[in-house]
Amino acid sequence: MKKIAFQGRRGAYSESAAYHLFGNDIEVVPMDTFEQIFQGIETGVVDGGAIPIENSTAGSIYDNYDLLYKWRHPIVAEVKLQIEHTLCALPGTKLEDLTEVLSHPQGLAQCSRFFGQHPNIKSTAFYDTAGSAEEIAKRGDKHIGAIASAYAAKFYGLDILKQGLENLPGVNFTRFYAIQKTAIELPDFKANETGKPPIKTTLLFMLSDSSKSGALYEALGCFAKRKLNLTRIESRPHPDRPWEYIFHLSFEGNPKDPNVVEALKELQQYTDFIYRLGSFREGTTEKLSY
Repeated sequence: MKKIAFQGRRGAYSESAAYHLFGNDIEVVPMDTFEQIFQGIETGVVDGGAIPIENSTAGSIYDNYDLLYKWRHPIVAEVKLQIEHTLCALPGTKLEDLTEVLSHPQGLAQCSRFFGQHPNIKSTAFYDTAGSAEEIAKRGDKHIGAIASAYAAKFYGLDILKQGLENLPGVNFTRFYAIQKTAIELPDFKANETGKPPIKTTLLFMLSDSSKSGALYEALGCFAKRKLNLTRIESRPHPDRPWEYIFHLSFEGNPKDPNVVEALKELQQYTDFIYRLGSFREGTTEKLSY
C-alpha cells in the first residue's frame, strides 16, 4: 500500500485530494509543512504527496511553486476540488458567541466577506484548516471558532454554525498536484485524439537575458506559433540571483508531439535552462467525497 503525504491534519482538503489523485488504496500520512512532503518523497519515507498549487479565488500557493523548483519531484497527476468552507465551533456554541476564528491564511482569504460582515470577529491565521478544527476541540473555548471542511468538523466533534462560508459559493476550487519520485510513462502521441482529457506539460525555465526587450515574448512565441495552448504561467524570484525569475509554464501538449519537441528546442535559444516537471492528463473537477 502506497504511503501518500499531505500537509495538515486529518480532515484537511488535501487528504481528500490524496484519495482523488492516488486512489483509495493508500495510507495517508499527515505532515506539518509542505517541505516535509518533498523531503519525505526524497528520502523514501512516503511514496508520493498531494499538494495544493492554486485556488480559483485566492490565487497561487507560492510555497509550493518554490518547492517544486527546489526539489523538482515529477508532477504525475492533477485534480480540481470544489471547496466548501464551514464555520465550526464547540457543541452548543452560537455565532454571536464568537470573538475569534482560526484557519489557514488561504481559508481566511477565501472567506474574507464573512469577516467584513462580522467586524467583531477577529480572523487569526493558523497553519492548517483541519488543524484549526483540532485546535478548537482541544482548547474548549466557546468564544473561538474555526474555518474548515465539514468532514474536519465531524472528525473533531464540532458543530457547524454556517456552511458555504467562502466568498463565492459554488465557484471556489483548488487545484492539487500529485508528486512522486519518478515520472509516469506517457502514451504515444496521437494527432486529434478524442475522448480523453488532453496531456498537460509543466516546465521550469529561466530567460537567458531578461533585460532584453521582448525576451519573454520571444520565449512564449515558441508555443504560439505552433498553436500550443498555454494554460498557466507563473514567475517566482530566483533564490540566488536578485531580480531574476524562474518561470513555471503549463501548456496542453504531449512531449512526444513533434510540435512540442520543436517548441522546446526553439525555447532553448532564449533560456538558461529548461526543466520538465511533468506531463499528465488534465485533471477532472471533483467535489469533496467524505
